[in-house]
Amino acid sequence: MYQDFIAVGRISGAHGIKGEIKIFPLTDDLQRFCDLDYFICENKRYTIEAVRFHQAQVLAVVKEIKDRTEAEKFKGKLIQVERADAVTLEEGEYFVEELKGLRVYDTSSERVCKLKDIMQTGAVDVLVFDCDGKELMMPYLKKYVSEVNIAESYMKADLSNGIWA
Repeated sequence: MYQDFIAVGRISGAHGIKGEIKIFPLTDDLQRFCDLDYFICENKRYTIEAVRFHQAQVLAVVKEIKDRTEAEKFKGKLIQVERADAVTLEEGEYFVEELKGLRVYDTSSERVCKLKDIMQTGAVDVLVFDCDGKELMMPYLKKYVSEVNIAESYMKADLSNGIWA
């Protein structure tokens, strides 16, 4: 399940009147934004001129965004980078986009679900599964997730620790 682009943030709004955008980071390393020259949003490339940090968010000056009205149009949109420009991960670390859509084999039963989403809450990520049209949520902890295989598009997890939504 190879992705050409990796999501690194979601635009949460405009900041100030000159068109700065606020980015909610989807990466563990905020400093990563200091090294970015660009991002891709809805298949268009944007040039980052400057970044700074404010209250756990990234504020970015983007060459193509000239004022607050224009910046507000980006609210809620994902920003991505090309996979070749993504940071190198350690063994056992994955990009959120790589995990979404994996088949999930429940080690506590015969159930097979699909990983629908990952909610990043700050303290611990929460896995959201689609199990026959019903949503199940569970913290993403090694004691519950026994195997992740990106190449073969599956995960093994003990879903008995989840909560039905």
